[in-house]
Parts: sequence; C-alpha cells; structure tokens
Amino acid sequence: MTATTTGVATAAPVTERTRVGWGDLAWLTWRQHRWTILGTTLVVVGIVALALGMAWHVDATGRTHELFGRWRYLSVGQVLVLTPALFGLVVGAFWGAPLVSREHEQRTHLVAWGQDITATRWLAGKVVLLGVPAAALAAGLGLALITMMNSINAVTTDYAPFVPFDVPAFEAAPQVQVGYAAFGFALGLAFSATTRRTVLSMGLTVGLFVAVRAVVAAGWRPYFQAPVRFVEEYDEFDRPWSGHDGTWSVHGGFVDGAGNEVPFPSACDQVQGIGEYARCLKETGVRYFVDHHPADRLVPFQLFESTIFTALAAGLLALTFLWVRRARRV
Repeated sequence: MTATTTGVATAAPVTERTRVGWGDLAWLTWRQHRWTILGTTLVVVGIVALALGMAWHVDATGRTHELFGRWRYLSVGQVLVLTPALFGLVVGAFWGAPLVSREHEQRTHLVAWGQDITATRWLAGKVVLLGVPAAALAAGLGLALITMMNSINAVTTDYAPFVPFDVPAFEAAPQVQVGYAAFGFALGLAFSATTRRTVLSMGLTVGLFVAVRAVVAAGWRPYFQAPVRFVEEYDEFDRPWSGHDGTWSVHGGFVDGAGNEVPFPSACDQVQGIGEYARCLKETGVRYFVDHHPADRLVPFQLFESTIFTALAAGLLALTFLWVRRARRV
C-alpha cells in the first residue's frame, strides 16, 4: 500500500490589530517632533544647570563676584531670569502651532486619521505626549531660576536684586511657568486646527500670547485682591512699601483729611527742600498714600495667575477637540 503525501504550505499566522496603542502614538510623536523636543530640552537643561551651578557657588562662597571676564554672577542671573518669559511662547509657536496644520499641509492627516484611529484620539495622544513634557520642562526651569534668585538675594545685604513681585521673579515661579506653558501650547494648537496653516498659526500664537500676558500682568494682576492703603505724613526717606521688604506698590498719590484722593496742592509747587515740602503738605491738610500688596500675598497671587492661564488652556483645548471632531477631513 502506497501512501501519497501532498505537501501544503502553511501560511504564517496573521496578527490583526484592532486599535492603535499608546506605544504606537508615542513612537509616532517622537519621530515627528524629536528635533523640536530635543532642541528645547537641551536649551532648558543648559539654563537649569547654569542656574543651579551659580546658586551652589553663591551658597558656598557667599560671593556674587566675577564669573568670567566682566560678567558677574548677578549679571548672568539677570539675563537668565528673562528666559521664563519666552518659554511658554516657544512651546506655543514651535510645539503647538505646527501640530495639526502640518498634517493638513502635507495631507498626512488622511492617513493618520484613518480607520485605525480617530482624529480626536490622535489629538489626545499628541496633547498628552507633548503637553506633559512641556509642563515638566517649564516647572524645572522655574524651580532652578527661583533657587538661583533666592541664593543671590540671601548674600546681597544692601538691597534685593530680585524683588519677589517684580516681573522676572514673579513669573519664574514653577506654578506660573506651568500655566504659561499650558496656555501657549493650547493657544498654538487651537490656531493650528482652525487655520490649517503653520506659519499663520505661529504668527497668531505669538501675537495673542504676548497680548494676553500683557493684559493679565499690567491690567489684572495688580487687582487680584484689593490693595492695602497706607497713609502717612510725607517723608521721602521712610516708605515701607518700597519693595525691599517684599511688598508691591501699585498706586500712590495724595489724600485730604477725609481720605479722599486729591491732586497735589498748588500752594506747594514752589517750595524748596524736603522739610519745607513736608511742612507745606501738612499745613494744607494733605497726606501721602500708597496702595500696596503685602509680601504674604505673593504665593496666592502666583497660584491665581497660574489658575487663570490653566483655565484658558482648558477652554482652548476643549474648543480645539470640538473643532477637529466636526471639521471636514479634506
């Protein structure tokens, strides 16, 4: 009996993927944005290392003398504290603004938002995988610069180089920086989704980011809470609201005996000398006042400003997701 065996090639099993996982999204995000992420991270790490190194040296030696050449530690520190003002703008213009618009310009959204993944899930992955590192970099940058400023202030006895309520020190706080980074990223993403043009999105992001920051800083921040009014007889050399004790003066002028604001009395225009000047004001019943915020309001103000920008970011992200979900794919 002869048995005949017929060989049949067995096909390799086919693995079907029902959905795109977070690992796939992470790999895609890294491939698309690795140079932006790496470049920003290297710059931030360099600034953090320099700031912490300066803080260590100042703490160890108690000196803020020359660092290299004519540059002193204080001079370098004053340059470094300007970087937090730019970080949120960089995140918005270079991380958020190209995110959706570049997909439309290159027509890759037709593939990226295919049957395996929806547009909203793709966008959610991008927001998490880019937004979290941006917030972490912002917090690290702010923490390092606050450490440096505190070290320099501690060894400078005659004055405080970095006044807490001044713009650089106030805005360098980690909680504030996270709010700025979140707002910048969400703003760039919103323009990216609505305009579908990268350069236009970047320009609009820069303009509106600067405008909103300016409005909040100059028009709203001084009135997060009602200022405390300090009234005294005029004395040019004794003003506890000068900022050296951490207070923040927001408004000043003259008041009459009833506490009403009045213009400077014309009778004192031609008076010479501090003593005569003060005597004239006293004779006319006019006293000097200043509205200020005490030093213990610093952290609450920073938290409130961070909340403002975080809330704006949340609103922009919600609008962006709604727009992407309902927008036409072509």
